[in-house]
Amino acid sequence: MRDLFFKLFSTSHFNTGISITAFSISHFVYLILIFGGIALGAFFLNKKGEQTREKALRFLAYALVVSYLSDFFVHDFVYGEMNIDKLPFHLCTVMCPVVAFTQFNKRFEKFLEPVTALAIVGPMMYIVYPASIGDGEPWCYQAVQTMFFHGVELAWGILNLATGKVRLGLKNVWKSAVLLALITLWAKLGNLILEHNWFFLEEDAFYIGLVESGVLPKWSLMILTPTGVFLIVLAVYGLYYGVKAFCEKRKARTE
Repeated sequence: MRDLFFKLFSTSHFNTGISITAFSISHFVYLILIFGGIALGAFFLNKKGEQTREKALRFLAYALVVSYLSDFFVHDFVYGEMNIDKLPFHLCTVMCPVVAFTQFNKRFEKFLEPVTALAIVGPMMYIVYPASIGDGEPWCYQAVQTMFFHGVELAWGILNLATGKVRLGLKNVWKSAVLLALITLWAKLGNLILEHNWFFLEEDAFYIGLVESGVLPKWSLMILTPTGVFLIVLAVYGLYYGVKAFCEKRKARTE
């Protein structure tokens, strides 16, 4: 039975030589599936009532948590040991419990805007450049689970905006900065205790060794990494206002 599970969760089932690496054909297929699925979901939910929309968001939050927690039970078959990189210290993984608390606990609803913004930015960055996904076949468990997890988190964030549950206000963007600062401190604590590179505070996110080669001092990543993410948050706010203005202008023309 154990040998069977090793085969089921292996990175290659048919020895095709096809792998899901950054900017490969498989990667672009995943991009189409994820963003296409989110667009269809937004189109479908906009025709439904508020209750249906809320059920869909709750379903995505449940799927996110189940995908994240269940993954730890098969690490032995996939990686040969527990993969500590998936502990909740990266931006995307720490957002999993944060999304759950925000979705299911009324007390956390006041944090919906910054949580939604980071639930979009974190997985979007990873999906666009999945540098740590490995070199397994596109349909292997490791690839499917990783892209599914990030895709669901991204969908939850985007659909919060698309359904109108969350409205971004530029005057509130500072809340995302505060949340990013807290995540940075949390990730640094994990790095100090377990000697890892969560949230890319020990080495650069592009895996080119900028700290190791002496190009960047390690302390600078405590500033550069969250600042870079925050700039993308600002871009999301800008895109949100642009799409909103376009939709309002188009609606005015049809009336």
